[in-house]
Amino acid sequence: MPYLGGNISELSIRIAIMDDLEDIAAISRTTWDGDDYLENKARGWIRDRSLYAGELDGMVVGTFRLSPMPGGVLWLEGLRVHLDYRNRGYGRQIADAAFEAGKKIIGSGSAGCMEFSTYFRNNESIHISLSQGFRVVNRFILMNREGIDSTAGIEKYEPSNADFMSLPGHIPCGWKYPRLCPAGIEWALQRCEAWRKGDVLLLKKRSSDETTPLRGAEEDPDSFLDGAEAAILRAGGSHSCIVLHESDRKVIERAFERGYDTWEPIDDYNVLIFRYSI
Repeated sequence: MPYLGGNISELSIRIAIMDDLEDIAAISRTTWDGDDYLENKARGWIRDRSLYAGELDGMVVGTFRLSPMPGGVLWLEGLRVHLDYRNRGYGRQIADAAFEAGKKIIGSGSAGCMEFSTYFRNNESIHISLSQGFRVVNRFILMNREGIDSTAGIEKYEPSNADFMSLPGHIPCGWKYPRLCPAGIEWALQRCEAWRKGDVLLLKKRSSDETTPLRGAEEDPDSFLDGAEAAILRAGGSHSCIVLHESDRKVIERAFERGYDTWEPIDDYNVLIFRYSI
């Protein structure tokens, strides 16, 4: 549907319902070349009434989700606009509605701040977020390697809160980053498993190829990478995705040397964590 110019219609923003699933699936299939999680997550998010829909002429053309996270954080995700409705002002309407809804929840005292993560090339979302008063509070790099083959010996590990204390304020767990606090650690451990290789500890998200270091990786990058790949192979995978803080320079450099890469050429970070607080 090409945009022919002129005034845009105002979206109607409401809580999503099960009848919206077909429209939401269409949005998801036009996002990130179809490699998007929204369609798979939508049913559960509708059940817990955390998914919002932007409706236009009886059709859902955009979404966003707001859900509570540990540490008084309200997490924003799933901000989407259907491909046919992009570059027409609807993305701005959806984003503004998400921010206003989040600010009302913060104002009610139900949360202390709002946070979200995004890819560093998501220029429109970044521009809108900064204009709304968000600021960048953390930066990570997501790196990938295909065809891994590790014979490293690793063992399951039950981490204590102290094992998390070297992390820089957030715990990578998929595209969600819970705050580093006792409740955030508990939240992460419900979704991740910890492994140990020698003195290096790492965290792997369940049913995922993603790992992140907990402790010791900067002192021994190869043990972290060997352990991460061994954990993936044990789960039946062949692709390794690692998430490192921008300060993990030795691990980042070693990962590049071992064949890890990023979606676009960078050497510092490609994931940003934003925060809004009153």
